[in-house]
Amino acid sequence: MKNILIKLSGHSPKKLIPALFVLFILASGQYVVKAQISVSEKIPQYLFNRFAEGIVVKKSGDTVASLLNYNIVTEEMIFIENNRYLALGNLQSIDTVYLNNMIFLPAENAFYELAVIGRIKLLVQFSGTVRVEGEDVGYGITSKTSRVTSLSTLTNSGALYNMDLPENLEVSRKITYYVEVDGDRKRFINKKAFLRIFKDSKKELDRYIKEQGTDFDNYNDVVSLIRYINSGV
Repeated sequence: MKNILIKLSGHSPKKLIPALFVLFILASGQYVVKAQISVSEKIPQYLFNRFAEGIVVKKSGDTVASLLNYNIVTEEMIFIENNRYLALGNLQSIDTVYLNNMIFLPAENAFYELAVIGRIKLLVQFSGTVRVEGEDVGYGITSKTSRVTSLSTLTNSGALYNMDLPENLEVSRKITYYVEVDGDRKRFINKKAFLRIFKDSKKELDRYIKEQGTDFDNYNDVVSLIRYINSGV
């Protein structure tokens, strides 16, 4: 699996596991599509509050088990080896990543979660931005300013991959949704954009959203909404 890893430092992993093991996991229901996101204040740049055992499946059929986590700021799948942080690279050779009961698919230079499987698929993009806390802008006023230079410095120094960010930084999280039907993928982040996609069922879906109190900032609400559509709207 050496050819699918971009080194941030160190050497590439890992122990190979049989492809049949992945099939067993899927058949047994271990990787049910269900949110397992638990955020830690100590590592807000990561999707999960700790690194967990995951499985990387290559398009060739090879599989690799490793401790993984997803960096939402750089949008990279990260693993640790010998106390060094490395990112999965050569994404065109990767088919699927299974992590924390979630399924991740390569998407350009990032990974999207396949949150709902069905006639209509739901894919979720987790991303984040870094802000500098409390910068002095004069007259006793402080501000929180997004800085590309800070992000570049953090990335190049490896700080964004470490378990703790510098104290003067904070991470803002963002979720973007995509629905896919017959290979056609459309993006939405709110109710208005969502209903534009499903014009033919707009009244029924608007009624459901109001009855359920669907919050488009709530991951589980959106998952339930897409499952409702797949049930036969």
